[in-house]
Amino acid sequence: MEVRRMAKVTDLSVVVAAVANMIDEKCPDLVDTIGRQNAIWCIVAIYTTNDLCKGYGQDFALDGAKNHFGLCVKCSVVSFETGVSVIVDSVSSRYQDRFAMCGYVDLDEDLTQVCICVQTAFDRINSRP
Repeated sequence: MEVRRMAKVTDLSVVVAAVANMIDEKCPDLVDTIGRQNAIWCIVAIYTTNDLCKGYGQDFALDGAKNHFGLCVKCSVVSFETGVSVIVDSVSSRYQDRFAMCGYVDLDEDLTQVCICVQTAFDRINSRP
């Protein structure tokens, strides 16, 4: 029996719309940290590059936020096939699974997995004293 696989969705307007529909619920800390539009495009970039790159880094400067040294606070999201690392103002966390985040079988499942990985990395950062 042949299993029919859906191909990777390459129409960015479809991917952006799907991310916009779920990001507030599935990845609220990314939205709160870098803003909704940046968060949407961050997840879109992870989805579109997950099968192309060994690692993909995105850096964001947080408007108006300053650390205790008076420097702009930055957030970096580094994705790789099986997970992500999140760094917020030198505090970092990594979440990795045993399988690829994107199987390119179902768009919503892939985007949900990416959001869960990013949110889990944020949860680990936020759970520190």
